[in-house]
Amino acid sequence: MKIPLIGSIMILILGVSASAEIPLEKAPFWQSTESGVYSTGANWGDIDRNGYIDLAISNGNDMAKAPNYLYFNYDGNLQTTHGWASSNYQYSGHSALGDVNQDGYLDFAVSNYISSGWKASTVQLYMNIGGTLETSPSWQSADSMHSFACAFGDADGDGDLDLAVACGESYNSIYEPQRIYYNIGGTLETTPSWISIDSTPCYDVEWGDVDNDGDLDLAFISSIGPVFVYYNYGDSIERYASWNSGGYYDGNTLNWGDMDNDGFLDLAVANNSQLGQPGYFEVYHNVGGILQTPPIWRSNTQGYGSSVSWCDVDNDGDKDLAAGRWWGYSMIYENIEGTLTTTPAWKCSSNYTAVVEEMVWGDVDGDGVLSVVGEAHPGDGVKKVFYLDHYPAHSLENVIVDGDTLQLTEFCYNLATGWVSVAIAPVSEIIFDYHYSFKPDLAVSNWSGANMIFKNVAQTYVWGDANASGEVEVGDVVYLVNYLYRGGPEPDPPASGDPNNDCVIDVGDVVYLINYLYRDGPAPLQGCA
Repeated sequence: MKIPLIGSIMILILGVSASAEIPLEKAPFWQSTESGVYSTGANWGDIDRNGYIDLAISNGNDMAKAPNYLYFNYDGNLQTTHGWASSNYQYSGHSALGDVNQDGYLDFAVSNYISSGWKASTVQLYMNIGGTLETSPSWQSADSMHSFACAFGDADGDGDLDLAVACGESYNSIYEPQRIYYNIGGTLETTPSWISIDSTPCYDVEWGDVDNDGDLDLAFISSIGPVFVYYNYGDSIERYASWNSGGYYDGNTLNWGDMDNDGFLDLAVANNSQLGQPGYFEVYHNVGGILQTPPIWRSNTQGYGSSVSWCDVDNDGDKDLAAGRWWGYSMIYENIEGTLTTTPAWKCSSNYTAVVEEMVWGDVDGDGVLSVVGEAHPGDGVKKVFYLDHYPAHSLENVIVDGDTLQLTEFCYNLATGWVSVAIAPVSEIIFDYHYSFKPDLAVSNWSGANMIFKNVAQTYVWGDANASGEVEVGDVVYLVNYLYRGGPEPDPPASGDPNNDCVIDVGDVVYLINYLYRDGPAPLQGCA
């Protein structure tokens, strides 16, 4: 008997029940040293390609002109003082990482919210030159707008990253249309080819295949109005949103995620009470590709809602919701069998409340990174966008379409939200090799002080401990024999029963354990490659 496995490059966790304690420490194990820069945008990504994710932060907001920062990660140790700073100072909002020119290195796009006197500004892009960012942006938009957020996505299905920009400014009731800057041969156009007909102050933007038709649709959240979704029809994106949430909200951020594991993306939003509207966290349910109104879920409290982010933090198979407020707590609403708790299952210590701006997930020290080899999805010759089974992802190694390994110029991706978009639709199947972590840590950008990371302390598993006793012993040999030949239970997690590291569970693993225990053979190996 041979059982294919998902491998681990390090260690595995114990199985968890349907409801589990959120495995985050309540005090941050990392804080930045800088202050007074009003940190706003936050992004994880391996800028220097050393195998560890770095933290990119955009600064300024509407408070002060400031540089943007990058904290490099060396062997799992993240700098507390920035290792890179932009040479230009702006009132920057949120930001995005993506490989614009498809050279294998992540570039850094930043939305600039205002210029002096609350006038319009531009969007800028810092290119990655061989593992570090240029200090002065070599690209910026030719047009000016008030932009608080941007997001990379493949608008036209050609396998490269385009840049969507949320525009408008609510404090002064400045209504502006939303924009997309298309990627032409590895360079963003400076004047947008797509401009929405809707014109309203929007503070966040996210790409997601809401109707599962194989292309990326586009959601914007309005600070004076509803949430908008612009559908992608493969060859074009509608300019007037055919879906909106209705009503009037003071929306701040949004994030796509499949709350109930039905294969369709639901939409979480953070509403803010600053301009007089209720500030609930809410989720719009996706039923067969159509978002439903009113929201299916709402938090039991309201206030200055400022951030939402999906992640399976407790590794029980469903996505929990991180949420934060200005002058409030970083919180987790636990997902229990497809439904979120209305009261947070986890809150940071009261000593570490903050003006939360963005919440992003990533394994800083790499102590829970797993290797996925050969994850296959069916193709139909039409669909170009596919979602990894596990995200946020740590890295993407290979994309194989109908037996051919693609070059970097033939696909694009977003590791945080888990989508991969290919230039040519697979006819039979697409296969992914990638890494993700079962122990994602939570980074929080903080407008009012130090940025923070809360460490994931999920319990780890001893490799080769098939019966989950906590050690490798003769009981594991018996357990594997029962599983392979007598209908016994599967090792939990399955990869714990693969001590010889060949990515299958078979008699070779039984022999390997016997040799280790009684014949001075090698210790169980960590991770199938």
